[in-house]
Order: sequence, then structure tokens, then C-alpha cells
Amino acid sequence: MNRFLAETLSALNGVIAILIIVGGLYLGFTAPFGGLFSVIVGGVFGVIVAALACGVISYLALIEGHLAKMAGDRGDDFGDRLSTRKDPSL
Repeated sequence: MNRFLAETLSALNGVIAILIIVGGLYLGFTAPFGGLFSVIVGGVFGVIVAALACGVISYLALIEGHLAKMAGDRGDDFGDRLSTRKDPSL
């Protein structure tokens, strides 16, 4: 279940970023002092917030992928080394 949620969040990361940017543009558009300058400032702040929030999500998804690879969940060369390991007998 955790794998499914991580993959879903990773896939929706771009959509979340676009929604944050559009939200920033909308907040700039509805500002009381209005004008093109406030829309641009809202868009810039939207891009900054989206880069921070979605960048963290992206790095967490990348780390999760590397941990899964090291654990051998994806069937690569790490799994072969883990299966031939011999524990000492006590």
C-alpha cells in the first residue's frame, strides 16, 4: 500500500505544482491593488512555493526509489548480492 501511495504522489507531483502556480496567479489577480504587476508577483511566488513543495516531494520519491533498489524490490544487481550472502554459524 505504501508503494502505491508513493507512486501516486510522484505521478501527481506535476499536477500539484501547476495548481500551486495557478493559485498564485489567481491570488495576484484578485489582490486589492490589482494590475499586471500583482499577477506577475503572484506567479513568481507561486513558482517559488511550487518549487519548494514539489521539489521536496520529488526528492522524497527519488530517495524511496533508491531505498527500494537497495532492498532488492525491483530485481536488479543488489538482489543478487543479497541472496548469496552467508551468515556465520554460531
